[in-house]
Amino acid sequence: MRVIRPVLLILALTAVPALAEMVDGSRAIIIDGNTVTFGAERVRIMNIDAPATRGAHCEQELLAGLKTQERLAMLIRSGPVEIERHGVDGDGRTLALLDVNGLDIGQILIHEGLALPRQRGKEAREGRVQHWCGRAASPVTNP
Repeated sequence: MRVIRPVLLILALTAVPALAEMVDGSRAIIIDGNTVTFGAERVRIMNIDAPATRGAHCEQELLAGLKTQERLAMLIRSGPVEIERHGVDGDGRTLALLDVNGLDIGQILIHEGLALPRQRGKEAREGRVQHWCGRAASPVTNP
């Protein structure tokens, strides 16, 4: 029985999910429709694909990206933000789910038509361009 107790304690401690961190949304810097900086940490909202502002494939995507960025700023600054981290992407950004006032920010943006659910791969990328531009297009040069 003495051996079982430490094993059960270890199992119980490792089964507990990591707690999310609360941060002050008013201090965030909004990079684009799915990337936010909290202090030195760049966070990519992992459950969405927002229209691009840099490297947009058409003017419609650029305009939609700016609108998404503006809405994201409103959401982030509306209260304390809960960050639930899930690793790091290839660009060194923290992959995370963000909640404000108990609501998933990514799901809000998807529901409002300002972002798409995150999907990977070449086919998904082409689908995003088709969604935002209505056709395949070359990147727009931003002034």
